[in-house]
Amino acid sequence: MDSITQAALGGVVGELVLGRKIGWKGMAWGLFFGTLPDLDIIVFPWLDRMEQLRWHRGISHSILMMVVAGFLFAKPLSLLHRKKEVSAKRAGWFVFLVWSTHVLIDVFTSYGTQVFEPFSDQRVAWSNLFIIDLFFTLPLLVCVLSWPWKGVAFLVGRIRWKRGDRDPEEEPDFPEFSTRCAKVAISVSCLYVLFSLVMKLWAVDQIKGHMADELPNGKVVMVAPTPFNTLLWRGLIETDEAFFVTYWSPFDREPAKYDFLPKQRNLARIFEGRKPFETLKWFSRGYWVARQGPEGKVVFIDVRFGEVRNTGTKQQLPMFQWHLEYDEDGRLAAESYRPRDLKMKQALGLMWQRIWGNKEEWESIKSF
Repeated sequence: MDSITQAALGGVVGELVLGRKIGWKGMAWGLFFGTLPDLDIIVFPWLDRMEQLRWHRGISHSILMMVVAGFLFAKPLSLLHRKKEVSAKRAGWFVFLVWSTHVLIDVFTSYGTQVFEPFSDQRVAWSNLFIIDLFFTLPLLVCVLSWPWKGVAFLVGRIRWKRGDRDPEEEPDFPEFSTRCAKVAISVSCLYVLFSLVMKLWAVDQIKGHMADELPNGKVVMVAPTPFNTLLWRGLIETDEAFFVTYWSPFDREPAKYDFLPKQRNLARIFEGRKPFETLKWFSRGYWVARQGPEGKVVFIDVRFGEVRNTGTKQQLPMFQWHLEYDEDGRLAAESYRPRDLKMKQALGLMWQRIWGNKEEWESIKSF
């Protein structure tokens, strides 16, 4: 998920595990370690685009690294806070929990993560949350943002205590409010995750039920939420020659139509065996189609990640696509491409209408 969510979750876990021992520093360490796994991108300047796809959310997001990080940082953290009697065991569990919750919420997304590295490069993706979901993030963020105000009050109290302006027997401690806030925040976010899983099960059941009549030879390969919500779900259905895309919302009054996406993989046959092409096939988990692009290029489209409906051109624009061609030296160039001149405000407005079951304009926009 996004970095703000990862940091906020780490901060809340830090408050719950270390807050009673080291006060505001528990949340500070949580913010730091909650972001650390995503710092695998610091090596990007030394990797090409295809290597970046394999590296990000790779070994740094694995179960092995969770355990290694717990052991690696346990002793240094306990030594830093030995006056507060933070044991190496407690520090190690703290790092493990922050690291593992970071990976877990990445697993909730459609992008997924390679939790079994280095033994397997298979990505695990439950697809029950979009990569940015304010309903999940907001409780955590409120808790984290309330912390600085309490932290300032604590520091002022400490200064007054050291100067003798307060009873020397009453050394100020970080307010109990922070721990209570963290418990509420993590509980609300967990309940929202549970809600998303229930909604996904409902969406899968509805999409499969409608598909049995319309596409008896189809197989539902993915059901995932649309951007920023868990009410409108996108179903991806595969047959031998094509993919079909449909949407479901609990407010639909009748089954939705299907977008037809012929695979046309013969267009990309000339790239078989080349490393960039094989990496793209691995990344897409086999869920891809090919299209003839501009200037003789072949467009490789990962159909897992959805599309934006351009209300101006009445055309769907796939978000994850690469333009493939051989350069003058015979090397395969795979350039990542994002659609330009998108009218995102109108597209989001259209999605908002679709959530509430208004499908006419949504379904009038042609597939790619």
